[in-house]
Amino acid sequence: MTRTFAIPRLTNRSSGFSLIELMITIVVAGILLAVAIPSFRNLILSNELTTTTNEWVTAVNLARSEAIKRSAPVVVCGADGNENTGLSNGCAGNLGEVRAFQAGTTNITVVRAPLELPASVEFNKTQSLRFSGMGLGRMPDGGVPGTGGLTDLVAEIHSTGLGADSYRCIRLITRSTLTTESSDTACN
Repeated sequence: MTRTFAIPRLTNRSSGFSLIELMITIVVAGILLAVAIPSFRNLILSNELTTTTNEWVTAVNLARSEAIKRSAPVVVCGADGNENTGLSNGCAGNLGEVRAFQAGTTNITVVRAPLELPASVEFNKTQSLRFSGMGLGRMPDGGVPGTGGLTDLVAEIHSTGLGADSYRCIRLITRSTLTTESSDTACN
């Protein structure tokens, strides 16, 4: 009895992708990228707007808490720094900077550095806020925010590249609480 064994033949074909399969994959990836890039850009712009808004709110809340902690006036600088005395002197160029007096002196201490703004975000109608040692805020002109008028708007933050909901309106109500609203148009 003789047994024969079949010897497997070696083929020259290697496993992998053919040129046609590779070209089809590249075309599909290109189409997906063309669809995804505009959505990704809007996501980036939206995140920049949200981050900048959160940083402004953080600066205002820090100013209030520092005023309470120090039992002394503290200022958060706005772009429209129209009060040029004491803590607010020179505020206009230092958006988001938090300033306080050093204990027992008239020397100014910078508690928080100014905000770094992305190119796609603009601040409008942003005012400096002064908090008393009790944590109560007032506008640079001495007005009390939250009286039902337009004086309670402390910042309007806008993203130039977004369409819908591209404005953030930040208001100080009850002289100590911030609210943030999204809007399609400029803040009133």
